[in-house]
Amino acid sequence: MNSALAGAFKRSGTALALVTFVAMAGMTARAAEPLVSAAISADVPSLDPIYDNSPVAANVRFNLYEQLIEISKDGDVLPRLATGWEAGSDLRTWTFTIRDGVKFHNGQKLTAEDVAWTFEKILAEPKSPVRVYINKVTKVEKLDDFRVRFTLSEPYALFARQTGFIAILPKATYEVLGPERFSKEPVGSGPYKLLKWIKDDRLEFEAFAGYWGGQSAIKNVMLRPVPSETARSSALLSGDLDIVPFLPPSQVQALSSRSGIKVEVAGGFKVIYLGFNVTAGPLSDEKLRLAIDHAINRDAITKSLLRGLGTPSGQIASPSTFGFDPGIKPTSFDPTLAKKLLSESGYKGERLVFQYPRSYIFSADEIAQAIAGYLGVIGINVDLQGMDYNAFFSLWASRKLPGIHMFSNGPLLLDADSPLTSLYESGNRGYWSDPTVDALIRQQRGELEIAQRKATIRKIWEISQSKAVYSVLFNELQAVGMKSSIKWSPRPDGILRFREINKSN
Repeated sequence: MNSALAGAFKRSGTALALVTFVAMAGMTARAAEPLVSAAISADVPSLDPIYDNSPVAANVRFNLYEQLIEISKDGDVLPRLATGWEAGSDLRTWTFTIRDGVKFHNGQKLTAEDVAWTFEKILAEPKSPVRVYINKVTKVEKLDDFRVRFTLSEPYALFARQTGFIAILPKATYEVLGPERFSKEPVGSGPYKLLKWIKDDRLEFEAFAGYWGGQSAIKNVMLRPVPSETARSSALLSGDLDIVPFLPPSQVQALSSRSGIKVEVAGGFKVIYLGFNVTAGPLSDEKLRLAIDHAINRDAITKSLLRGLGTPSGQIASPSTFGFDPGIKPTSFDPTLAKKLLSESGYKGERLVFQYPRSYIFSADEIAQAIAGYLGVIGINVDLQGMDYNAFFSLWASRKLPGIHMFSNGPLLLDADSPLTSLYESGNRGYWSDPTVDALIRQQRGELEIAQRKATIRKIWEISQSKAVYSVLFNELQAVGMKSSIKWSPRPDGILRFREINKSN
């Protein structure tokens, strides 16, 4: 076995089970069809989509299961299991028509009963992390075999989009197997079915011949958990892997120059920003925050440190996200203005804590050091505290970050309502709130007309930038390394959808 790939399966100094490629050879011999192997950063926690909503497991959920709708590469809402849907005039009732002729992997026919049961099961389970997507649903009704009606607690223009994150499960099979067994022996209706899951080693999939949308071009797919970025790239070079998503900037140039390898750069969905605890202390001063905002050279960070894998931004929404407004420009780099604003603020030279997760943002240490340098030039003192992701996230989620923090927001919904709710609406994750902004957030949720909703969201971005509620840095782009034989255009969310992949001989 390739030494680099073997090294990838070491975590905290303990070697995991060594990978054998007998399984890969067996798959090829069994199917005699194209095989694609791809890296994921870690193994999935569970295969039950009711109890797991982890980003890494999205690579399983969107292949093994079907959802009512699909969010396109451009952020549009497209039919999937649902052939169509209608919203009531008050946006409180939504009726979906379910596609006829869909089968689960065990041959059972999918009907409206499975759809209604799945939503009801999630709503009744307080431990389900996907409840957040449907927390406005108060009632689910099966109207007949092919129609389901949802009643919501308030007008909500995004509801159809939200259903794209609910994997529809076979009621009869799930009730027989139970959650524990289903999490290991899942049955979906997606384009691929699971053949084998060996924990911390591999997940093997086979194209589902009975898939309603036709059998996929790639018959067999293998996902391999490889935690190390370096090991993933080495395995691609050695031929042990076909696809390696989310390459760090430092590896893009080296891989691009190698024969038989290509690197595709796609727009990402994550926006990197600085947040401020405005509840007390120096950062409650708007002019201090504006000084920080104008002191940062976003062009230098994205071009030099990220080597082009980032574009400066002025809003917490990527170009692929609904609500992104090209008229909202990045904050200008203006040290002179920054010094003026600082002199007009109440800042007295206090050292400000600057915390960030080291492992979730590419080149996080280098970016944080660069920002500390820019702030030092205008006279702001910071103490950098790079942290383990889990430790940082715990503080972020509980609103216990005392000063400046650097983090990212990337809604898989590809809709600005997600960061608006999480970071701006009172009572959620942000430290700043305003009744006017709260009203605008509620207003945009009830606007079905696209142009009007975008105009309302723009008002929020303008208020945010004028008050430096956040100092938005850049939209993080994604680089994907793959063998030259792979035909695939990555999506902004970075999720591997196997049916979109092809491979030449």
